[in-house]
Amino acid sequence: MNNSTSSNSQKMLVGELEGLLALVALHDRKAFSRLYVLVSPRLFGVLLRMVPTRDIAEEILQDCFISIWQRSATYMSSKSQPMTWMTSIVRNRALDYLRSQKNSDIAVDDADEMVLSIADDSPGALAVLLSVAEAKLLRNCLKLLDAHQQESIAAAFYRGLSHDQVASELGIALGTVKSWIRRGLERLRQCMDGNTG
Repeated sequence: MNNSTSSNSQKMLVGELEGLLALVALHDRKAFSRLYVLVSPRLFGVLLRMVPTRDIAEEILQDCFISIWQRSATYMSSKSQPMTWMTSIVRNRALDYLRSQKNSDIAVDDADEMVLSIADDSPGALAVLLSVAEAKLLRNCLKLLDAHQQESIAAAFYRGLSHDQVASELGIALGTVKSWIRRGLERLRQCMDGNTG
């Protein structure tokens, strides 16, 4: 795989993860399941390097996915890439666990250094291969939305603008923006479900 193909695949994976987080914000269980399949191995690997046992890593991972489910609406692509955001949740939970252990073998500062060395945005080869078809499907589904929905969703989820900021930028009422985004995301979910079910 040449650098251009690898870069395009990485961009498609980032786009897919952003789209999945947007759907998870609407409590779409199928999108959440897909997100779990794509990112849990990598997040689990981060935890295995930070905490003393596999059982503890599994428990923290489950807590982290509950947090991702609950906080997905707060994700802003303008502030970080999806893997960075999710890795940060995992890192913070692991550090909380380590701080709570009085006789931990791993110093918190050492854990910080470990995470900084592994928490990057480059997806594994398997994740890239698995994501290509999903990313293409998401792009095709986005094309089915009307121009207002596409523009509003792009501003909110890819540029990280709040609904108020989107309304101000487009010069339209806040309620209209919310409606366009809600309807657009619902159409995306239906399209994705219809093509993957």
